[in-house]
Amino acid sequence: MMEELLDSVRRIIFKWVNTSSQIVQSVSIGDTSACVRNSSRFSPGDSVMFKNNEVYETGLIVESTENQAGIVNFTTPVLNNWTLSNPSTGATDIFLIKTIYEQFVQGIYIGDPDVISMFPAITVNGVSRHSEWLTLESTKERYEVEIGVFVKESTHENGYRFLMAIADEIQAGLKRNILPLISDYDIVSLTGDITAGDTVIRVNNRDYLTDDRRIIIEDDYESQENWVNYIYTADEDPTETAIKLAGRVCWNFDKDSTSVIIPKRFIFNSWPSDIEYGKIHKGELLKAATIRWFAEEEEMQWYRREELKLK
Repeated sequence: MMEELLDSVRRIIFKWVNTSSQIVQSVSIGDTSACVRNSSRFSPGDSVMFKNNEVYETGLIVESTENQAGIVNFTTPVLNNWTLSNPSTGATDIFLIKTIYEQFVQGIYIGDPDVISMFPAITVNGVSRHSEWLTLESTKERYEVEIGVFVKESTHENGYRFLMAIADEIQAGLKRNILPLISDYDIVSLTGDITAGDTVIRVNNRDYLTDDRRIIIEDDYESQENWVNYIYTADEDPTETAIKLAGRVCWNFDKDSTSVIIPKRFIFNSWPSDIEYGKIHKGELLKAATIRWFAEEEEMQWYRREELKLK
């Protein structure tokens, strides 16, 4: 149980501290914006760079974003041409990458290793788990996790600034994921586009779905939680499964780029509650920041009544 949670936290951290998104339209000299696959993790004031397999361009600052369209606007014009050889497929691969004080995280580790070979580094360490009754047939499982950020003391001010910035970046990512997705989960595909306001969607597989089930509808730009009211076979096409939703869909979703996720675990509350900046770690060679994060999960216990007593 704790292992899957730590894997989920590491995945969230990786997306935020190594924020990059592929360019989907060519960018020319003098442009002040770029269209990327996902702009949701870029924020005003971020330092960013263009990069392909051979060259890069730094010194750009994000002015604003338009997340529904995947647009990132810059405070100054782009100085180079960044041309896709095939805009429909994204080749040649060009990425917009967030930079933090010109440093990049070298590793994200599960646990608290005694030896870390490369810095800056991040650790995700499970500390404790507490269980108490929540309802007559379920318990609240509370997980406590410590996230460590480590930089070399020899870098002085830049290293300390990076330490604070990366800790804040991790905190922002965790705050954006109050209901994190934990393994195990199933995924089905749409068989028809969704228009904002729809209360019925069509999917290619009903094997994983039941009435009153939580689902997440997600594409490259948006993610929305909803609930299944009931499932039925579409009248006009018996091979399609229709889902009546509890609420309306808020955005348009294209069937070719959208997944419907069916979680099997439900974290209903989480938060990065505390951060300690700049404490000395393991002697005087490293500076560390510690983020304390908790998650609360409902776990059903009714099936435990069937446990055998003698065998």
